Amino acid sequence: MAELWFIRHFRTPWNAQGRLQGRRDIALEDPLSPQGMAVLAANRQALAGRDFALVLTSPLERARRTAELHGFAAEPDPDLAEIAFGAWEGRTWAELEAAHPGAWENAPHTLPLGEPFSDFIARITRVRERVLAASGPVLAFGHGAWLGGLQLAVDGGKGMPRQALGNGELVRLDLTAVRQVQEG
Repeated sequence: MAELWFIRHFRTPWNAQGRLQGRRDIALEDPLSPQGMAVLAANRQALAGRDFALVLTSPLERARRTAELHGFAAEPDPDLAEIAFGAWEGRTWAELEAAHPGAWENAPHTLPLGEPFSDFIARITRVRERVLAASGPVLAFGHGAWLGGLQLAVDGGKGMPRQALGNGELVRLDLTAVRQVQEG
């Protein structure tokens, strides 16, 4: 089984405001909220005693810091970086939806983003291939839209979920069977 344990970065001020962060290097809220601390404690318990063949992180600070808070010195992988929203970075999800109704959920490849959608999916595919080739489970720290893109790539859908996973949350995926194993 090619198992991916994925943790989305903890909340940033822009998450709280519903802003698109993309490649902007936005720091986490400091300190973590009580909810963030509870999620961290639950994740640490779920990860305790586990051995991972690879521990990867997006190179963006919010993901790297999330890995550190979990006690991992993760290998930065640029393919785990969030989608580049380009000129939309700093604007809100509501503004994107108003300008391009339904496009994120139904035709994200049509959006004027900071990188071609096909390049984003190619980055995700490279990470998936690393997971499939690993000698054991892989732990990765990343971003919400990235996880949505992974689900789109492996399920063969055409649109992106608006919210694939809450901030700090852990999900285990079996990438050979293309299904969710368990949420943690």
